[in-house]
Amino acid sequence: MDNIIILGSTGSIGKSSIEVIKKNKKEFDVSCLVASSNESLIKNQAKDFKNSKIFLENPKKNNFSKKLICKEDLLKLISSNKANIVIAAISGSEGLELIYHSIKSGKKVLIANKEPLVMAGEFLMKEAKKSGAEIIPIDSEHCAVHQSTRGKDQGSISKITLTCSGGPFYNLPKNKFKEITIQRALKHPIWQMGKKITIDSSTLMNKALEIIEAKYLFNIDSEKIDTIIHPEGLVHSFVEFSDGTILASMANPDMKIPISYGLGFPKSISSVSKKIDLQTLKKLTFHKINRRKFPSIDFAYFALNHGNGMPIILNAANEVAVKCFLDKKLSFQNIFKLIASTLNYADRSNIKLNSVSLKSITDFNDEAKNIAHHHLKKLT
Repeated sequence: MDNIIILGSTGSIGKSSIEVIKKNKKEFDVSCLVASSNESLIKNQAKDFKNSKIFLENPKKNNFSKKLICKEDLLKLISSNKANIVIAAISGSEGLELIYHSIKSGKKVLIANKEPLVMAGEFLMKEAKKSGAEIIPIDSEHCAVHQSTRGKDQGSISKITLTCSGGPFYNLPKNKFKEITIQRALKHPIWQMGKKITIDSSTLMNKALEIIEAKYLFNIDSEKIDTIIHPEGLVHSFVEFSDGTILASMANPDMKIPISYGLGFPKSISSVSKKIDLQTLKKLTFHKINRRKFPSIDFAYFALNHGNGMPIILNAANEVAVKCFLDKKLSFQNIFKLIASTLNYADRSNIKLNSVSLKSITDFNDEAKNIAHHHLKKLT
């Protein structure tokens, strides 16, 4: 039986993971549930797994559960043989430290959140090679690429195209962006997700982060990575090969499908998800992304081409911008302006990541957020 640690168990990915695990309870058990502060939900989740421990980053009470462990014990558990799979679903850059320890400990790591690989992709992939850790992406797009490239020669891949729904505003004229409210931005047409990633989907920053993530996950040049809008949300990626063939990976937009793929890999297990009925499928449409409306895509290539920590700066600026938008301190269209001004300042000032370690990356991330906050004042 595989024992699992769920980082971010109270979020949407964590809850979907628990559904899949309970459906396949003869094969999986949960060693530890990890979250930020939702005491009531994580306590209820722990009732389904008698051997599970609980770790909360920000508990309101230090004694709310007998299963509660401290950070040191969590790190020991990650390093031990009491867990062999880690599901990484903590939103934002906060998940980097625990993902690093999971990879360093040689675990099978199912990564759902984009930010750690954007910040430290090359570093984490090198650590995985040293430790023997297996990294499997379980966001729908990269999971689809993982399936399509499985068993293929790396040199035969000529292009990867990541799809996106386009979010709620891909048909909205740019001059209407000033009217966008938080409520409208949080109404995603397909997926039910947390607030941060939903806003990223509305700006297409999620796709920008996925471009960077794909480079490191699949060791492919950035010019071979593309994106396309696919409103139906059924095709999650295309992989084109040197012989001209293209493999498309299709599934209903349900996170339980890539989660079950990652948990069972290389076998297949039940995802408890509805399957596509091809006989009732009416159309599949695809549209080019308007980069004047959504400059996020250009931000990704800018960051990759500059390197030297620029993806960290991009991610940090976006995290600051999204938080300020949700806190009503920044308008929707100024999300792009804040990110652009932060990137341009870092480029002009020749701000670089000079050494690569967990500490240097997190320190550089803090510095980047300070720069973004400085430029925020000019916009507000």
